[in-house]
Amino acid sequence: MHMAASYGVELCLFSHRDIDLENNSVNGLFLKDGAFRRHKVPIPPIIDNKVYVRRTDKALREKTNALKKRSYFTRIVTNFAKWGQYVRLVSDSEFSGVAIPTILINKDFALDDLFANLGNDLILKPENSSGGRGIVKVKRLDENYSVIKDDATEEFMTPVGLRSYIAELQATRYLAQTNVHSTTPSGRPFDIRIYVQRKGEDSHAYVMYPRIGAGKILSCPAAISNYIPLDTFLEENFGHVAKDMRQALETFAQTFPPYFQKFLSHPFFDIVFDVGIESVNGSFRLWLFKVRQFPSFGFKNHPGELHLEIAQATLEYYKHIYLTLTGDRGETEQDEPSSFRSINEKRRIWDS
Repeated sequence: MHMAASYGVELCLFSHRDIDLENNSVNGLFLKDGAFRRHKVPIPPIIDNKVYVRRTDKALREKTNALKKRSYFTRIVTNFAKWGQYVRLVSDSEFSGVAIPTILINKDFALDDLFANLGNDLILKPENSSGGRGIVKVKRLDENYSVIKDDATEEFMTPVGLRSYIAELQATRYLAQTNVHSTTPSGRPFDIRIYVQRKGEDSHAYVMYPRIGAGKILSCPAAISNYIPLDTFLEENFGHVAKDMRQALETFAQTFPPYFQKFLSHPFFDIVFDVGIESVNGSFRLWLFKVRQFPSFGFKNHPGELHLEIAQATLEYYKHIYLTLTGDRGETEQDEPSSFRSINEKRRIWDS
């Protein structure tokens, strides 16, 4: 918050419990003279809604919807499920090469067709899930199938047993994907998280770091080891092609976010891309594992320079939003300038 002052930005921290809609105010925390102090102030014109509001939380959602009518929210959730991501990627040749071969499993699926189209080593995952929940690894053997559920002990199933098991999963829409072997030479699964923060209308900052799984499937953060610098990780595991991998990741981080933006109905504020690297006989290929909204770093021990870079970009974008809303005329939220009304009209369209 000390840094915000150098950008001409005053930050106010508050939760939904601090909001008084009736009096159009919040009881927020401000950093003054090295200490946090509470002050009751008008509801800010710009709100960084970092916390995702679930549909099941009716009271909080109603309060959030009321705030949207009074303030500009930096983040809007786009309903962009895994299957939708895949369909859009493969329909465009520019980045179709990073899309993992995927099939949406329907009620009449044929087990043989899944393996014929995707190979003998598959990943089954819910279409709408996060944190690695519900992921199942299936491998076809000579006559039976190896099944690993949520990093648990390996089980073996007959074709009839596996088909029945997958049919039971169909209470939730499931996808079948080729199992991309993004693993270290020692066999540990990993991906590279690319955290992207918008800086302005057409610019963004990003940081990249590896996430290394502690089990057989890269899944929830609890199963992921501590932070390791990207260059260190690549050099230690892929020394002969480490520089080429780094360059490929840099190119992806620079070019994919603006490409992905065209699939969204609003400018993303921050977004995460989890990328796997499959290395075979000295060559490698990038695969897009996941796109995530409302992202987080995931580790508490990131070095300061990563936090600093994202914080600087965030403050730059706060300022960009404010100048866009006010037209750089020094107007206040009570004036509701024409640009504020215009952006709110777009926001209402995006929400519909």
